[in-house]
Amino acid sequence: MTFILNDKATGLKITNALEHARKENQSSLEKLSSGQIFTTQEPKPADRALADRLEHKLRGLATSKRNINDAVSMLQTAEGGFSEVTNMLLRMKEINTAAATTTLSDTERKYLFIEYEALHKEIDRIAATTEFNSIPLLNGQNEKVPERLIFRVDDAARDDDAPGDSGDWNELRFEGLKDVVVTTLGLGLKSVSEFLGGEEGVDLDTARELMEPGDSRFSSVYDEALDRISGFRATYGALQTRLSKAMDYNDVVTENVAAAKSRIADVDYASEVAKMTQNNILLQTGTALLTQNNIAAGTALHLIQSLLS
Repeated sequence: MTFILNDKATGLKITNALEHARKENQSSLEKLSSGQIFTTQEPKPADRALADRLEHKLRGLATSKRNINDAVSMLQTAEGGFSEVTNMLLRMKEINTAAATTTLSDTERKYLFIEYEALHKEIDRIAATTEFNSIPLLNGQNEKVPERLIFRVDDAARDDDAPGDSGDWNELRFEGLKDVVVTTLGLGLKSVSEFLGGEEGVDLDTARELMEPGDSRFSSVYDEALDRISGFRATYGALQTRLSKAMDYNDVVTENVAAAKSRIADVDYASEVAKMTQNNILLQTGTALLTQNNIAAGTALHLIQSLLS
């Protein structure tokens, strides 16, 4: 029986293989625990710099999305106020139309205008209290109303051809907030409070006078007021539509940037689990072989000792 005493060299080969498998196994554990391919063994600085840049872009897009949502919420708050004022205008027109006829007595006409006056006051209340984050939306005469509303929808994209003073394409501006006045004075609606205190009621001429518009193009003061509100709603609605499209674009860009970052930085769990399983097998096999190699060396030593004795 022939023995070749190369156990030291074999042991070194097995030890090196074990060390390599251990490092690979540790690397797989780091990747699986962090979810990224960057580890202490493989830092990949160039790929990491690119991934960090894409992450920076993603966080900016997330902030822009929050800005757009806040802007849409502001415009929807204003739209809620417009809707209620419009409903009250229609009711006031019904009351005034019903009262402007000789089939009612002055007393009965007075009873109708009690509701009219309550709606008149409610319009002023809504106009005064409709706010978003302390910004009045329906009363441009309030001193707290800013000269313009500025909505940022993405990182700065400055260009001399961009609208606005800043020359930034991603800065949406609404300049006409001070022109939005939905108070009864701004809408041209007259009050009947002075006629409700007496016993004689409200006469027919007063009811007819309440319906007369300031602009002869309109059939009644209510149609004139409704036209003004419709103009305000169109301006707000157009801006809300634009913000909705900006949100759609933001979602598309976010999806694409996130996919690009994932391809660069995210770990492939299926592949990495398979790799770790392979390294575990190599570790167990190498350990067993190293043990067997030590046993073989001990057997050879025992044989030599028996020959010399």
